[in-house]
Amino acid sequence: MKLSRNELVIALVGQPNCGKSTIFNAASGFRVNTGNFAGTTVTYTETKVSLGGRVIRLIDLPGMYSISSHDIAQKVARDYLLSGRVDVIINVLDTSLMARSLELTIQLIEMRIPMVLALNMFDEAQKKGLEVDLERIKALTGVAAYPVVAVEGLGVKELFDAALQVSQQEFSPVVPTYDRDVEECITDIAGRYPATLNKTLSINERFIIIRLLEMDEDFEDVVQRVDREFMEYVLEKRRLLAEAHNWPESGVFASHRHAIVLDLFEEVSRVTSRSGTDIREQIDRFLINPIGGLVAIVALLFFMFSAAFFMGEIISGLIEEPLDALGLRLTGMASGMTHVVVSGLFDGFVAGVGIVLPYLVPLLILLALLEDSGLLPRIAFMLDGLLHRFGLHGESVVPIILGYGCNVPAIMATRSLEQERDRILTMLVIPFIACSARSVVILALAGKYLGAAYTTAIYLGNIVIALAVSFALSRLKIDVAPGVIMDVPPLRRPYLHIVTNKVWWRLREFLTFAWPVIVISSIVLAFFSFIGIDRVINSFIAPITTGILRLPEETGITLFLGIFRKELTLLMLNQALDTSNISAVLSHVQILVLVVFTVLYIPCVAVITTLWKEGGWKVALYSIGLNTVVSLAVAGGIASVAGLF
Repeated sequence: MKLSRNELVIALVGQPNCGKSTIFNAASGFRVNTGNFAGTTVTYTETKVSLGGRVIRLIDLPGMYSISSHDIAQKVARDYLLSGRVDVIINVLDTSLMARSLELTIQLIEMRIPMVLALNMFDEAQKKGLEVDLERIKALTGVAAYPVVAVEGLGVKELFDAALQVSQQEFSPVVPTYDRDVEECITDIAGRYPATLNKTLSINERFIIIRLLEMDEDFEDVVQRVDREFMEYVLEKRRLLAEAHNWPESGVFASHRHAIVLDLFEEVSRVTSRSGTDIREQIDRFLINPIGGLVAIVALLFFMFSAAFFMGEIISGLIEEPLDALGLRLTGMASGMTHVVVSGLFDGFVAGVGIVLPYLVPLLILLALLEDSGLLPRIAFMLDGLLHRFGLHGESVVPIILGYGCNVPAIMATRSLEQERDRILTMLVIPFIACSARSVVILALAGKYLGAAYTTAIYLGNIVIALAVSFALSRLKIDVAPGVIMDVPPLRRPYLHIVTNKVWWRLREFLTFAWPVIVISSIVLAFFSFIGIDRVINSFIAPITTGILRLPEETGITLFLGIFRKELTLLMLNQALDTSNISAVLSHVQILVLVVFTVLYIPCVAVITTLWKEGGWKVALYSIGLNTVVSLAVAGGIASVAGLF
């Protein structure tokens, strides 16, 4: 995208879980745009804000631990910083983990891009007994630091005011100084630095030399193409430096930079003693215990779906009678095609406001609470070892957990997996995860007519089936999925305004996309019924519905529409069966079969499209076939076994 220089481009940079996105949302008010970096599938988020009479284009870059990372997303973030398009960096640090966070800060300083430090979670650091000297940070690094508590909006305005100010001044950071031998090596290489490189890499020479000494392959490739002789000289100097100190070539800077960071941390901070154990630490110890963690996961799932059903049932019950009365009045006033349109419009409206929203909103609230409190990453951590045993890469945990919200972003999140084998395997498993749309079906049918125990059993069974599929697929190519080191944020108190914004942001997709589709589908279904096409579709699908699943033939049209949006299976069911009391037509076994089949069969069109985009048409078709076979086997098996008794 071509930038207007009337805009000031500010990039938020920091390690994962440092609170970058919270600061971004505090500045943007959730008014954001998302896109892909050119030529990649790596996403970024941006917004425009007005500050001091200037338009600020704020970029939330992917989290990065190091400039030297081999992770694709982190390399793209690094390249964006080096592109010359960034005017100011806001380096966000988790102050409660300041020693670790400063590793990236030192590398960013070496870039010499104007920068300010956001010491986020400053309150958490104080609770840990950490005192930070802001003036000392400025004196030792040349970079101004500002305390921030992003979840409460504290310090955010001051931070952006400082970013605007630093963009208008000469930026003179205190560049880290390494030991004598390393500095002499850098000086020698700088003396041979070819002028032709300045035309290719318009970046600070010292930074490039350090990247070459750190064996950064991307920079090595560029320099090799421009001046092979100079690259050979750098390689020789790097080898001699490593031999002189008995270091591995890849570790010339790692230990030095780590020592600089520790010295800096000791200079700018003081840790006071703290008595007793924090209640959150006690909860953490219980959650990371193999037995306690498993109990907690099952209990959380049971509570979440029971609470969502309980609240949904109350809300649905309150609005059901007034809506029924209004529907009778409206449909009684029309006839012919007018009746079809009015009936379809009203049924689509009722389906959204009377069925989906009462169950979807509580579920989204609970998911946001789990995410903001830090419990969701802990669930992922506890499941890591389990997934590893079933052939999945440890990093597959995060996309799979995201799948409970929506399968589409979950599939997109597999981009972080470096091995193609792991990406494809995870993409094929995700469509088996019960997303929020399918959760609505589970809660509204299984929860209402079968009870909370059945609902929890369906979710646990869903997990077992997903793991079984993963295990079976991983056997097709026998290799071992590597483990993963996960960054788990501390437990925190959820904040109402952040939870509310997250729920609204996710709910908006339903209101602006899914609900109109539901209304249009309702009108189409009413029209199909009016001219008799629904009977043709039901007859075509009958071998599956009546033959394998042992369901009424009328349910065929609802399963067909469910391919477009999973909620449609539920929303059109009342209309297809001509009753709002599903248990009057379907037995408990049939309700169970219908729910299980809906959860497992062909993913919706949006998921299929995303699979095609991320993995190719073969992966998309394979996923359709795999989900169809598994859903028919499991749901058909339940129907067959139940028919024996």
